[in-house]
Amino acid sequence: LLGDQLRTDILGMLEELVEDMVAEHVAAGDYEGLHREILRTLAVDVEFNAEEWRAKNEGELVDMIIDRALEVYKRKEEIMAKPLYEVMKRIAEADPERRPERVQVVFTDGIRRMRVVVDVAAALENEGREVARAMERAAVLSVIDDKWMQHLRELDSVKEGIGLRSFAQKNPLLEYKKEAFEMFKQLIGMINQEAISLIWKSFPEAQAEGSQLQQAQQQKSRYDTSRMQTQHADSTGMGLQGGGESNDRTPKQNPMGPNTKRQPVTVEAEPGRNDQVTIQNMSTGETKSLKWKHAKNLVDNEGWMLVES
Repeated sequence: LLGDQLRTDILGMLEELVEDMVAEHVAAGDYEGLHREILRTLAVDVEFNAEEWRAKNEGELVDMIIDRALEVYKRKEEIMAKPLYEVMKRIAEADPERRPERVQVVFTDGIRRMRVVVDVAAALENEGREVARAMERAAVLSVIDDKWMQHLRELDSVKEGIGLRSFAQKNPLLEYKKEAFEMFKQLIGMINQEAISLIWKSFPEAQAEGSQLQQAQQQKSRYDTSRMQTQHADSTGMGLQGGGESNDRTPKQNPMGPNTKRQPVTVEAEPGRNDQVTIQNMSTGETKSLKWKHAKNLVDNEGWMLVES
């Protein structure tokens, strides 16, 4: 999850996922099903014409779908970067000496929520594009963690019953190795699909309309760019929070220059109800120190931000 290599890995994961979907549906002659699967998995609406799709070979279909997916994702990056960059600029200019090192941007795909930690200096340096990079790292890390724990539980289940294979004159150890290998291949496929789906469908929570979240739950995401452009002038509800309390539980991220080693982004949990936190009002610059149970409503609804100096 370090450096630009992740970007290459994501493109490779996307290509593998699309190739698998195309191969499965073309073999069955189900081109409408392929179109629905792309829409459901990536929230990308590729122009569909059954006759044109049938006239293409698998390689041409894969290239067409990937080109469209990258076009949509690039546009989403631009939509996310501009308003969040403006908010971070205002954060930095409000009080340079007390500028937070990190903020949290709450992402959602309409079903799940991620609190993604973004380095403020890096985001200011690349005009907000760091937000998308941080979301990608957090999404991949989250999916790997979830699927790996699930994989270990399934291996334990296989191990418990593998001894029964000896009654069929089979070597339990060899059978376990064979099953574990097949399960690992399935694990890689599931990680690819869920990570790519989460990356393509996730959007800053406050930039997504309620109706859009409902559509995302139906696997048909749509985003209203005009609303995003008008909302970013006010930081209220932008989904931004500081990196957490002063007793930070995650490694700090330093500004990223060309020769600086990048650190993986973490998905942080909310502070505990009775944890003492510091919040700042982005309109007035006023700061308060209080317990999270009292601060949460101010952060979520009234334009305050959880900060870390």
